[in-house]
Amino acid sequence: MPGSDDLVAGAPAWVDLTTTDLDGAVAFYTEVFGWTADRSEDERYGGYTTFLLDGQRVAGAGPRQDDDPSPSHWTVYLLTWNAAATSERIAEAGGTVLFEPMDIPDLGVMGLAIDATGAVVGYWQPGGLPGFDVYDEPGSATRFELAASDFDAAERFYAHAFHWEVEHGEGEPRYAVYRHAGRTFARILDAAGLLGDELPPSWHVGFEVDDVEAAVARAVSAGGSLVVPPWDVPDGRRAGLTDPSGAYFVVASSATEPAE
Repeated sequence: MPGSDDLVAGAPAWVDLTTTDLDGAVAFYTEVFGWTADRSEDERYGGYTTFLLDGQRVAGAGPRQDDDPSPSHWTVYLLTWNAAATSERIAEAGGTVLFEPMDIPDLGVMGLAIDATGAVVGYWQPGGLPGFDVYDEPGSATRFELAASDFDAAERFYAHAFHWEVEHGEGEPRYAVYRHAGRTFARILDAAGLLGDELPPSWHVGFEVDDVEAAVARAVSAGGSLVVPPWDVPDGRRAGLTDPSGAYFVVASSATEPAE
């Protein structure tokens, strides 16, 4: 995942939480991940809060607007060097631009869209905020996965809108991986059989932890809920949770080498 000195076009550059309870979210995530919170006093940003890990930027959070009917959720922002051009490509690829790219003074340019499968995705043109200061370390974002209702449509959309060239994995359900220079940045999962008719396609954010069970215990103690019990994957262990306002996220630990 990209850091401020290692930005890759089309890769996740930032994540933030839209929440119905910003104070509760700050209390929850600082307890679960050991973050500190820097809340902007600038009225233009509506109390937008930057989460820091040892002084380094890892995520953001802001209050849901009164006219926004969506539940609390995490949003993934993909990096672009030209937000206006990305907006055009999104429309060409069958997506819906929710608003024209918005200049965030001193920080960058933000856009938000619905992809061709119905999932919300953000895009970010860096300015004073290039992206994550830290990633892929305990307490920071490490995994970005689109649970797609239409795998083929998702692949076509991100290839056109964000210039992804993906590699296909083996086994079922199908998945595709966006890699650059040998590094994995994001995945598309064929989730049609998992989502059913009730759950919408969506981007999921995973945060690295040393111990999944311990992180689950902290989250539940802080008022969160366990949605998907811990499970093993080839490269580690995962669990799915919601925060007290209902926003879904994943905690992930990496596989360790067995002791000799």
